[in-house]
Amino acid sequence: MILSARSLHLFSVRPWLLTTLCLVLAACQPSQDDVNSNEGNTDTFIRCKLNTAPVNIDLYDSDEADEQTFEVQPASNNVQDSDSLEEPSAGEEPSAGEEPSADEELLADKELSSIKQQPTENTDSLSSDSSVPTDRENLLAGKQTDARFCLSDTATNSANSVLEDCRRISKRLASVSFEACTSANLKAVGCASNDGFPLYVTDFPPLKSRTPHGRILVIGGTHGDELTSVSVVFRWIEKLNEFHSGLFHWRIAPLMNPDGVLPKEATRVNGNGVDLNRNMPSSDWHEKALLYWNEKTNQDPRKYPGASPASEPESQWLLDEINEFRPDAIISVHAPYGIVDFDALQLNTAPKSLGKLRLNMLGTYPGSLGNFAGINRDIPVITLELPHSWVMPSQAESTRIWEDIVSWLKKNIDTRDSASQQN
Repeated sequence: MILSARSLHLFSVRPWLLTTLCLVLAACQPSQDDVNSNEGNTDTFIRCKLNTAPVNIDLYDSDEADEQTFEVQPASNNVQDSDSLEEPSAGEEPSAGEEPSADEELLADKELSSIKQQPTENTDSLSSDSSVPTDRENLLAGKQTDARFCLSDTATNSANSVLEDCRRISKRLASVSFEACTSANLKAVGCASNDGFPLYVTDFPPLKSRTPHGRILVIGGTHGDELTSVSVVFRWIEKLNEFHSGLFHWRIAPLMNPDGVLPKEATRVNGNGVDLNRNMPSSDWHEKALLYWNEKTNQDPRKYPGASPASEPESQWLLDEINEFRPDAIISVHAPYGIVDFDALQLNTAPKSLGKLRLNMLGTYPGSLGNFAGINRDIPVITLELPHSWVMPSQAESTRIWEDIVSWLKKNIDTRDSASQQN
């Protein structure tokens, strides 16, 4: 439940509502966004929790610290920020095995100083004028439809292209070997980034011996300066290559924003200067996205939502994938704030922790995946914020997070009855 603080003016003319307000606030807590944000104003949002018993999730909650191995990525500009937290900036990369200091975590990203405040809208994006068929208008509005921007069942998957792209990925990311990338069985989907790099997914489909509990979409690398979000997803692909049991149908996209990840100087935004996690066609995009960018971020180019919803090819691919695959839950991996965020209509189902990461619901933003999928589409979205953008968690912690994700999914996602009824 989201309440706008502006509504408080009602109580100046309707004092009898004060009692109701007190009851509501008893069930509410300010989001971390409101507590920490330097961008807040009278449009502060408060997220209310449902007064229901928490889900009893089996958690790996040991007080013993895992032995840490730090794998530093070969990039210096890869620290991502959250709207609720202080802005980072560029700094020197720490040496291998050295955890970055707080100052290094908060250094500015210099590369984006040249980005225009108002990038030109992608000319390849679909228009919503009267000449566009209704299904395309529905697609741009974020509605479920059979129309597609780019996704194709007949997309060619050149082995040479995959090998060449895996060479680029493994050269860029110290934690992703060439062998790990090629063994991920990546398939081109017919969509490409703004700069033309193919977008890839890998599938772990249902097995003949078992009806899956549901379909799970996993996404890494939405923000290009969060390199660990890509590497950890490749680790999980290795786990599924070895242990896929058919419990779920997995579709995994380890690198949503190659234009932000692959250059020498990584950037949060895509090749067109757009924050892909503010470009999804949430129901409030037209009303709030650019207003929020102007008033609350002071036109921060790292958070530019685009000139229109789903204007970017990467966002269009994700919208296609959601419409085509119809996931029952989405896992989106980010960094570097070391928390678990959760967006859904039923907030009482949120995981309390995944590995060492604890639940801290930050609220939703216009054009974010959590807003679009979690709120508008009622698809639970777990946003996993790793502790660092460029220092990998240990293998043990990566495995523990993965096991806790699967444990949560087993307890909360089971569509077998509805699937059998449809069949």
